[in-house]
Amino acid sequence: MSEVFKRLLQALRLERDAFVWMDFNDRATGDGLIVVVGTTVLFALASPTSLLGLVSSIGGIELILLALIQAAMFWLIYTGLTYAIAKFLLDGEGSYATTLRITGFAYPTLLVSLATNALISNAGLAFVVGSLWFVAIVATGVRYTADLVLQKAALAAGGGLIGWIIVSRILANGLLV
Repeated sequence: MSEVFKRLLQALRLERDAFVWMDFNDRATGDGLIVVVGTTVLFALASPTSLLGLVSSIGGIELILLALIQAAMFWLIYTGLTYAIAKFLLDGEGSYATTLRITGFAYPTLLVSLATNALISNAGLAFVVGSLWFVAIVATGVRYTADLVLQKAALAAGGGLIGWIIVSRILANGLLV
């Protein structure tokens, strides 16, 4: 686990070594999943009803499972959108698996949205501010793996987030048949 924390810190600091490691280490996908699950648990602990309260309540286990499913859906769909934009729209290189690892290791930065939500009363603005670091990490990783200039990589990472917002609204409104 010390290797995972080392690479997580490198990714948070936007160091290229973390992305090289993710590109060449197939096991990093499972490590990314662990990071996503751990972050989701931290989100649950920060919720108005704590994780311990959720576990002890009837239906609490279902809420935790729902949060984990939502996190996994975000991880998979956001990655797919970002990869597709980088590869097919911006003529980049790379693979979905490597982009999935990068997104997994960037996921803990979304915890910043909790702090910004407490400081900024506008939920939309808090989401944007809280997502900037996440997008920066993904853009830096996509820059390396897709062999794109930083502006195109940032376009892919930001476009993936906008695409996720659209997809999540469609799913939330039940517009898919």
